[in-house]
Amino acid sequence: MAKNHLAAMEVFNPGMCEHIGKDELGSEAYENQRLINAILHTSLEPISLEKKLKRALNHILSLRNGKLLSAGEIFLLNYDTGILELTVRQGLNEDLRVLSGRTPIGSQTCEPGSGRQSIVHTIDLHELQFHDLIPQGHYRIPILSGTNLLGIISLSTGQGNKTTSLEEEFLKTIANSLALAIERDRMEKEHTALIADLQTIITDLKNEKKFTESIIQSLDSGLLVLDYDGKVITCNSKGKRILDQFVLTVEGENLSSIFGKKVAQSIIKPKQADSLKELEVSLKTKNGTERILGIKAVSREDVAGKKVGRILSFIDITEMKYFRQEMEKMNRLSTVAEIAAAVAHEVRNPLAGIKTMSQSIEENIADDDDNKEYIRRIIKQVDRLNQLLSEFFTYAKPREPKKISVSLVDIINDTKPLIHSKLDKKNIALHEHYEKDLPHIFVDQNQIQQVFLNLMLNSLDALNHKGTIEIRANRLQQEERKNSLKVFPALRAECEYVVVIFRDNGIGMTPAVAAKVFEPFFTTKHNGSGLGLSIVYRILKENNAAIYVDCTENGVTAFKMFFEADA
Repeated sequence: MAKNHLAAMEVFNPGMCEHIGKDELGSEAYENQRLINAILHTSLEPISLEKKLKRALNHILSLRNGKLLSAGEIFLLNYDTGILELTVRQGLNEDLRVLSGRTPIGSQTCEPGSGRQSIVHTIDLHELQFHDLIPQGHYRIPILSGTNLLGIISLSTGQGNKTTSLEEEFLKTIANSLALAIERDRMEKEHTALIADLQTIITDLKNEKKFTESIIQSLDSGLLVLDYDGKVITCNSKGKRILDQFVLTVEGENLSSIFGKKVAQSIIKPKQADSLKELEVSLKTKNGTERILGIKAVSREDVAGKKVGRILSFIDITEMKYFRQEMEKMNRLSTVAEIAAAVAHEVRNPLAGIKTMSQSIEENIADDDDNKEYIRRIIKQVDRLNQLLSEFFTYAKPREPKKISVSLVDIINDTKPLIHSKLDKKNIALHEHYEKDLPHIFVDQNQIQQVFLNLMLNSLDALNHKGTIEIRANRLQQEERKNSLKVFPALRAECEYVVVIFRDNGIGMTPAVAAKVFEPFFTTKHNGSGLGLSIVYRILKENNAAIYVDCTENGVTAFKMFFEADA
């Protein structure tokens, strides 16, 4: 029945238009124009398309030209299903409504490729035998956008009516007006959907950016983003905290102003551009201390894969390197101590026999015998070896410390008489500076006295006439505590410390020498055993104290010791 309902199509040319004079149009033309204006005005109202079409259908059916009945429908094409779906209707009998709910496009309202509109005028509904209905005709007016079908207007008319070209042109204008409304509505929906999609995309991008920033800010390492020329685009909070100790500003600065020109060049333009670049950089802080940064760099690319800069991740590895060096040093010292103990034990007994036999020979040789001098030299060298073995035992197996609460100043005062003559002989001044009410330290007094004596003797060996030895002692102040714990990882955060500094104005040490100064058998002296400072290191460790060498740029070397204060 739907096919019969949409059958009998009459085609006309859209360009065809009769030239009708103003007098011929009269009031009917005015009404038609008023109707078109009303439909166009409705199409611009901020209401739904269904309401627009319903109002437009009311306007159309309000015409009183004697041909149209007060009944009609507007179908819109569902592009997904290819079905003409009823959108609005007015005045149709219930029996006729069953004919037009969802109508397949079997009979096209536009000839394919022709672009010509078609109007259907149905006049044979009386043959359908619907109860006692009066036979009616129907206009079927396609709503087109170019050659694309948007929908159909179905208007009921009396039986036997014939259309004129003027009526066809008017109906076409109505259809075009509705096409504008439909297209506008679809464009608005597409625009709204596009805006919604863009808002979703923007929200997703913002969320992704926020998520990425949260990850970057939570990193336990610094992160620098550089452009192609090495300018810092952004830096995370951890990176700023690390670099704040070296420079005032980070973002907007060139990498060379932070790490130096040579390091910056190796990062920005490495020899192998596509490979990861890892390096260690030593930098001086604002207060003059040295820190070591471990840096890893990777290329930064845009969406097209073009290299636009570098991304740097970096961490402060000063403590880690020091701890690693200390562990390596302790392993070496432990190995050497075991060897030294074994060698000293095996060598001491033969040396005792050699000395005993040499002394017996010396007693039986006449005083004027030339060989007696040789025997004396042998005994002297044996005594020297015995002294060296004693130092071996002291280093390898220091005796268990007998710790007591003692004044550090008293220990130093007991040590000074042992070097008094040497100080006077070389005309060396000893300057002492001790904080008032310095707390006691909990150590073995005799062992710490040996430590101080060794350090003083070292200073005397390094000094010429009229030199200076300086000894300072004070509590580890709160403002120094944090930095000291970073520089000297062996210190414990929960302990209070007394800091003792031995400094002289001698020739000093190079950093390379300072790095090995506590290793056994390392010495820069011609007649030294290389065990003096090794013994100092071991004794202090047994007394829960620590010693470090501080080499300044002007060549001055200081030994800094940390003793746990007696609570």
